[in-house]
Amino acid sequence: MPKRNGNRTMNQSPDYDKVIREVFLRHYRKGATYLKFGKDELAEACGKHGITVRDILDIIYTYRARRVLPARILATGHWAIEPAGRGAYAFRLLRNPPHFEIQFREYAPVDIYNAIPEVVEGLLQQDEQSLLTRVLYNRLVDIFTGLTCFHIQNHYRSFVAGMGEVELDALYVGVDKTGALFVLPIEAKNQAESEMISRIQVSRMAKLVRQDFVDLRRRILAVKAVADGTIGVVEFDDREEPDDFGIVSVSRFRLISKECCQLTARVS
Repeated sequence: MPKRNGNRTMNQSPDYDKVIREVFLRHYRKGATYLKFGKDELAEACGKHGITVRDILDIIYTYRARRVLPARILATGHWAIEPAGRGAYAFRLLRNPPHFEIQFREYAPVDIYNAIPEVVEGLLQQDEQSLLTRVLYNRLVDIFTGLTCFHIQNHYRSFVAGMGEVELDALYVGVDKTGALFVLPIEAKNQAESEMISRIQVSRMAKLVRQDFVDLRRRILAVKAVADGTIGVVEFDDREEPDDFGIVSVSRFRLISKECCQLTARVS
């Protein structure tokens, strides 16, 4: 990586480890379960270690979704980072590891005919929004849940009391055969192996839909692009607090072309 004025640039993970460890140890006391810190403390720690970071919040996202906290922090317990108001965050001690360990490749793939129009397929990338497009065109939410589902929007944002602004990657509504309505928030992760599903994020999704859609039942989902081109879908318990969530079911879908389908039509 290039250097600027002797300072290392962003995205070198050992640098992030130094910064987050510095902030944690500044606040940690034995027996503590909640350690609040400010965004400015991250910037201060970066300056102390001679680290240049364009977007200071990338440090928070890195440990929320891409990698575990440094060993020095994990030696004291299962810590996760969550928002704690405007410009503030907190280390929160959990009973369970902060990220779900889901080995999607252990699940046999279900073959689904790829319904994406060619003009769309050719423009898709390997990012979260393209993943959500693949999920939408192939009705994977319907297939996975057994509901008839309708896409509301991506990037649904709402201010949640006590938490600040929360964003859903995608939002669906579904109906079952009895006419009951369900709201389905979705967290999306791209195919990078380092992209993990965090308990904090799942909890925030669940709290948002409990607040904004009080009259609807809930199905809490995440989708993950797997490196082999398949798509993993997971459903979590309908809970609120990070430690209370468990995995209800997992499926892996493989989109296949029409040439692979053995479909025949009988004409009488």
